[in-house]
Amino acid sequence: MNGNFNIEQPFYLEKLEKIAKELDIKGTIVIKLGDTGESKALNLKYLERDYPTDILSFPFNEDLPDGFYLGDIFICYPIAKTQAEENNLSIEEELFTLMVHGILHLCEYDHETDAGEMPALQKRLVEKYF
Repeated sequence: MNGNFNIEQPFYLEKLEKIAKELDIKGTIVIKLGDTGESKALNLKYLERDYPTDILSFPFNEDLPDGFYLGDIFICYPIAKTQAEENNLSIEEELFTLMVHGILHLCEYDHETDAGEMPALQKRLVEKYF
């Protein structure tokens, strides 16, 4: 996790490692926090959508010399902050929820095409580990 945003990385890493173990994830995931401009640029470049979004997941699923690389997750901090306020959540819970959402996408879950499986799993994981 990186970016110019002050978050308690150990707080998230401890919880995300438990989720990775539960989901049997054996690869590396990089999570980056960024701003609205970066979100919009990535969304336009990769999804041809000319607006910022809260989260983007980039699956790689590639064996590299130093291990398996599952993929990248980009979270737009300003959007997450706004969503937290709108939903009466702490920024920590909103960021964690988005991280779990991104991880599930990297594990090939898709809330746009499944029958509610991804949202249900996401809710269960957030409630269990947050």
